[in-house]
Amino acid sequence: MSLKRKVIIWFLVILAVMTVMLIGFAVISRTVVTEFDLLLRNNAACYEVQEAIEAEKKAFDEFIREASRENRSNYEKACAVTQQKILELPFDYKEIGEERYARTWNLLQGYEGYRELRDAVIQTEPEKEGYAEEVYCVRDMQENLSVYALRLVEATLEQNSRSYEEKAKAVEYLPWISLGLLIVSTLLVLYIMSLLGDTVIKPLLYMAQESRKIAKHDFSGEDLKVETTDEIGELTQAFNGMKHAMSEHIATLEALHREEMEKLELEKNLDHTRLEMLKSQVNPHFLFNTLNMISCMAKLEDAGTTSHMIISLSNLFRYNLRTKEQEVYLEQELGTLDDYIYIQQMRFDGRIQYQKKICVDAGRVKIPSFTLQPITENAFVHGLKTKEEGGRIVLRVWQRENDIVISVADNGKGMSREELLELDRKMQESEKTGKGIGLGNIQRRISMLYPDGKFAVYSKEGRGTVVQLTIPQKMQEEGENYEI
Repeated sequence: MSLKRKVIIWFLVILAVMTVMLIGFAVISRTVVTEFDLLLRNNAACYEVQEAIEAEKKAFDEFIREASRENRSNYEKACAVTQQKILELPFDYKEIGEERYARTWNLLQGYEGYRELRDAVIQTEPEKEGYAEEVYCVRDMQENLSVYALRLVEATLEQNSRSYEEKAKAVEYLPWISLGLLIVSTLLVLYIMSLLGDTVIKPLLYMAQESRKIAKHDFSGEDLKVETTDEIGELTQAFNGMKHAMSEHIATLEALHREEMEKLELEKNLDHTRLEMLKSQVNPHFLFNTLNMISCMAKLEDAGTTSHMIISLSNLFRYNLRTKEQEVYLEQELGTLDDYIYIQQMRFDGRIQYQKKICVDAGRVKIPSFTLQPITENAFVHGLKTKEEGGRIVLRVWQRENDIVISVADNGKGMSREELLELDRKMQESEKTGKGIGLGNIQRRISMLYPDGKFAVYSKEGRGTVVQLTIPQKMQEEGENYEI
């Protein structure tokens, strides 16, 4: 038998047991509720008759005292209600028993005679001789009806009380019956679960355990033997075969990996040797001294522009190679940016204008290192490089509450919405991989250094691009203000 058929049979058996148990509970509960509801309705019907007779007596007296239209309407309504409630009384001998049947019969017969006399009195003129005696006769019959109704209530309560006691004794056994059904169904379900555990769960647990050992390169476990021929048996046999095949494959891969690692180690040593040779030939000290020597020679030859460019390039190298801090003062970044802007202006033959407006104390404000130059370089390369007529870069720094806002704007070619979305995607990828030194790197460092920091890029095609940074600052003293 296949595993699917086994599961279906187990499911149907459990469903059948639960269905039988629920139906049993429902039938027993419904029977009990119906019987108790019948008792309550019988009591309510008797009380309603008694209340209706009292209401009719009151309405009759008010109408006799004052035969107004309102009193007549109330009286007719009360009579209709009384007649309806009396006719609704149970009057089946087998159902209500001898005593209640007799009380109900007396009430019905008495009400018929009373109704005839009552209607006759209502039609009689008050001035007619003997009218008062007939009214008192009606009232006496009303009192008799009240007595009949009271006796019917007493008989009904007595009978229902005995019936309630009998049914209550039967209800006491209901929890035990329910408990028995629950125990039987639970045992049956546990037996089915035991079968399921031996044929399905146990092999799967073994395979999970062996899988964890295989993940640790431990193939020493014994093969699982399953006598069933269903899907679990086939799966177990396939698992045993895969374990042996994987053991052999892993051994082969490990041998190949050792050979590959030996080759990589040789290549790594060679690359390291090349790097050390290069570093020994071109180190920062050698580079700075060489640039300073070239600058001095340019001054001796009256080449002031060349000397200025060399000094600016030397400052850039010195800052980039020697700065190790995550945060630096804004004035350091501005000094490096000035050198970079000067070199680019020389490169673009003065076509690029540069403006800056610093509204904070640059010597006291800290920002992430290597921030302004990459942003400005982006403006040159991607925004202004292709503009033959030149362009403008504007740097603004101001304080907003406890934040420093830095804005780098250019009037270059800008970006379309699609290009802006693509840039955002690349920055997100750079933030995930940790690679790159452009805008993605700056965005990643701001988010790491300042949980409340912000990085945003705004651009319109043909209008230019704005990169804005929001960097929180810690105030050193209360009332301290960076604005100048």
